[in-house]
Amino acid sequence: MGGLFGGLFGDSGAGYDKYQEWMKQAAAAQQPYANAGAGAIGDYQDWLKGQKDPSKFINDMMGQYQQSPYNTFLQQQAQNAGINAASASGLTGSTPFMQAQQQNSANIAQQGMNDWLQNVLGINTQYGQGQKDLMSGGQNAANSLGNIYNQMGQAAYGKQAGKQQDFWNTIGGGLGILGSFL
Repeated sequence: MGGLFGGLFGDSGAGYDKYQEWMKQAAAAQQPYANAGAGAIGDYQDWLKGQKDPSKFINDMMGQYQQSPYNTFLQQQAQNAGINAASASGLTGSTPFMQAQQQNSANIAQQGMNDWLQNVLGINTQYGQGQKDLMSGGQNAANSLGNIYNQMGQAAYGKQAGKQQDFWNTIGGGLGILGSFL
């Protein structure tokens, strides 16, 4: 009798339905990360294209350089200090004085440009790494989604197998009852 009524009234799919709810929530939690990773692919490819010709990249960056007000201030301070020193020693207007002034100014300008370029290159590298990290995180989320959907598929198969088992339990129970009357 238990085989007959268990097959007729049992719900082998109740656990499956609850499991599917949880799996859908897990998939929804991963989806934004997968989307972010997919969105980063184009940006990362564009960034890589910009790095393909390093000379062009550097020239384009340097074309945007403007000396900072701080470097201008340092040059003015060095020039004033040089003029004061030259006046004190009677070298104002001399060739060695003028050469020293030009060299000091060039050194300050070069250091400012190098500092700026290092900052720009650092920011550029961080941008590329950020896009790469977004893609990696998206790939990990996509892998998790694949695992979730695989588990959902296996659970769906289990539910269907349970329904078939319920059906055959009902048939077996019915045949068992029929056999008891014979």
